[in-house]
Amino acid sequence: MATRPQPLGMEPEGSADLLHGPEGARGQYGSTQKIEDLMDMVKRLQKVGSLEPRIEVLINRINEVQQAKKKASEELGEAQTVWDNLQKELDLLHEEKVRLKDILNRKEETLRIMQLHCQEKESEAQRKHSMLQECKERISFLNSQIDKEKAKLRKLRLDFEEHLETLMSQHKDTLEFHKPEHLTKEMCVLDSSKEQLLKEEKLMKVKLEDVRQRLCALGGPEGSSSLIEGLFLRSHEAAAAMQMFKDENKKAEEFLEAAAQQHEQLQQRCHQLQQKRQRLKEELEKHGVQILAHSTQNEEDSSWRMASPKPVEVHEETAQDQERPSSRT
Repeated sequence: MATRPQPLGMEPEGSADLLHGPEGARGQYGSTQKIEDLMDMVKRLQKVGSLEPRIEVLINRINEVQQAKKKASEELGEAQTVWDNLQKELDLLHEEKVRLKDILNRKEETLRIMQLHCQEKESEAQRKHSMLQECKERISFLNSQIDKEKAKLRKLRLDFEEHLETLMSQHKDTLEFHKPEHLTKEMCVLDSSKEQLLKEEKLMKVKLEDVRQRLCALGGPEGSSSLIEGLFLRSHEAAAAMQMFKDENKKAEEFLEAAAQQHEQLQQRCHQLQQKRQRLKEELEKHGVQILAHSTQNEEDSSWRMASPKPVEVHEETAQDQERPSSRT
């Protein structure tokens, strides 16, 4: 039985599918190689002229080829399945790539926003740092100004306290010298001096009267007495006594006039000192209140704490001075 070589040379159905994928290409290459071997064998048999004895061989070969085709088809199906799976994985990977790219874009956008935010924060921090530095410089300047003002106020307080102590010492000395008791003593001394001068004047008058009486007794008649009186009055003793009497009288009058003037001056001086003392009391009370108010505002100043008892003592002394005139009056 002769066989047609043409059908043997045709490709089997589904052989085109073997082109898909690497495993299908290998299966197609193997089946084609077998078919070519069969064709070569058929040609050799035709040349030899003995095809019939080789039919069984050809059938076996065809069966082998069909089995190889079936196996190749199975391998092709497996390869197609693997291809589909790989294609699905590729699609999944592509989707994952797109998703990751989207995430990357979002992350990059977030990173850019965070960088801008960080730059803004850094600029804000630099601005705040510069403002803080300016505030520190301003605070140091104000602290220096406050220290200067404190030193100035401390100096003013010390000057005021020294001036106040000087005024108080002067006031005490003046008050001690012009106390009513002292003035009364001086008036008593002046009165005693006046009385003593009056007594001396009376004593001189008594002596003169005694001298006159003695002269009258010694003279006898009136003419002689007048003559003797004239002679006595012209004598050096009478002139000396008269001059001494005039001098004593003049001194007494001058002393009385000086005592009266001094008494008047002392009264005026006492009145002026009372007015001055009243004015100083008012000033001390006013300055004492200011010093006390200022001391409460500057409790932190230790030097002022050491100096603060002085105005209080002055204020107490002023209160005592105010009580003294009221008790005297």
